[in-house]
Amino acid sequence: MNEKRKLESGTVREAARGRWMPVLSGLCPELEPALANPGRHVGCPVHGGHDGFRLFRDVEISGGGICNTCGASHDGFSLLQWLKGWSFPEALEAVDRVLGGKLPPRADVRVKQAALPPKPSDSQTRERLRKVWGDTVDWRSPKARPLRDYLAHRGLDAGLLTDVGGAIRFHRGLRYYDDEKNLIGIFPALLALVCDTEGKPVTIHRIYLSAEGRKAPVDAPKKMMPIPSDRQVMGGSIRLGAPSGMAEVIDLAEGIETALAVRQATGLPVWSAVSARLLSGFHPPKGIRLVRVWGDLDRQGVGEQSAILLRDRLAAEGVAVEILLPREEWLGDKKVDWLDVLNRHGIQGFPVLAR
Repeated sequence: MNEKRKLESGTVREAARGRWMPVLSGLCPELEPALANPGRHVGCPVHGGHDGFRLFRDVEISGGGICNTCGASHDGFSLLQWLKGWSFPEALEAVDRVLGGKLPPRADVRVKQAALPPKPSDSQTRERLRKVWGDTVDWRSPKARPLRDYLAHRGLDAGLLTDVGGAIRFHRGLRYYDDEKNLIGIFPALLALVCDTEGKPVTIHRIYLSAEGRKAPVDAPKKMMPIPSDRQVMGGSIRLGAPSGMAEVIDLAEGIETALAVRQATGLPVWSAVSARLLSGFHPPKGIRLVRVWGDLDRQGVGEQSAILLRDRLAAEGVAVEILLPREEWLGDKKVDWLDVLNRHGIQGFPVLAR
């Protein structure tokens, strides 16, 4: 019997450097629009839309890209983990298999590499995260009126933030840059703390607002801040309060507003996974035996499929997943989530659950 060859990550990483575009093309046909336009926003291969994702300009060297919702994947391996749901060993094996000595020799990338801006160190990233979070105020502050107005415009009661343990804060003025690093403006913002599977802070999710409490007039009002290299956002969530009184049960939704809508309708604490992709990789705390997923219903089936992937994965760990979707007849042109249900049908549109 042939013994499986042990892969050395450094060897495969070096082999892929300067060859990431054909590697990604071979493994991820869904990335073709982004590969044809490195550095330019295109539709996200996970969330859809028109401009939610881009590959880095140095993708041939790094293999990295950024999703406006989930944040940056700094190299090709982390990009594959995000896009395919693979572990690092699985991504490593797939890249090695595609390389396989069959790709053409690498082009000289020294000129491209010299033009790359320096990547912030982990200490710089942490300092930036601390500074931004430290400049925030509580939602009850007179300065946080745009946050309260935003929630009201969305049909939500700001009082829901009372019991979220400080996971959501307000920033009076964050700089917003476009893809070319041009400063577009300074906007107030809702900030949410994203924690890993153990509850340790990883990064900050931002929703840029207008002074009137609407989403800011920018291309991507929802963005995740950088992530230190020793932290992992996959599997984590925005912890909006402690799990419900049934200690073995936790409720989970995609977006922050959807989670708050379920809380408003049911009284249950509901965590936010930020996005469908991160929802599928969620890891509940120890002791949880049931995860109730309040999924989005959309024409492409992305929300439901993410919930199904989570259910299938957690089943192997002895954790049950109950998927709760809005009624099919409520589906509009694109999607319907539980915030839509709250605004259109009130609490009568929600199932009655044990607390």
